[in-house]
Amino acid sequence: MSHPADQHSSANAFRPDLVRWRQLVAPVWLAALNTGMPVAAAPPAGWRLFEVGCGGAALFEQAHIPGAGYIDTAELEQEPLWNKVSDQVLLRLLLRLGVRHDGCVVLYGRSTLAAARAAHLLLYAGVRDVRLLDGGFALWRAGGHAVQAGPPARHDAVAAFGAPFPARPDYLIDTVGAKACWPAATARW
Repeated sequence: MSHPADQHSSANAFRPDLVRWRQLVAPVWLAALNTGMPVAAAPPAGWRLFEVGCGGAALFEQAHIPGAGYIDTAELEQEPLWNKVSDQVLLRLLLRLGVRHDGCVVLYGRSTLAAARAAHLLLYAGVRDVRLLDGGFALWRAGGHAVQAGPPARHDAVAAFGAPFPARPDYLIDTVGAKACWPAATARW
């Protein structure tokens, strides 16, 4: 059986050098998926697409990937140290965005770091299928793919996450936990 990345269709463009190849999707793959073309490793119906940014809603409304919603990192993290919001706040956000544990979420950003941070928190929450757009919005634009202007796409809210929340608390460590890992270093903190 061949690896899906070995298929030569542009709609199946994945990074063959990655073990978890389907978690880093190419712009050509997302463009094909967005237009209803068949793609390798297609997500289940009801998948969600979000641009993640920090105070970038105005830029998003000028141009974004068609069908994308918008998540501001201020909804995921809080000052003063930009730590994760409480589990209750994170859960309410995911439910409002229509995200369940068994769905697929594709994330991108003008800053790939913002999208990666959101992906980390979705995995912590327990979303099983989280994917990042390789190269973010810059690579999408460089590929000449369609953009649209206007407000974010609205997704129907869901009533329940469908699994214990957070499902993977082991994916995140706080300052107290970090200090416990390196007791000798805590004297300097």
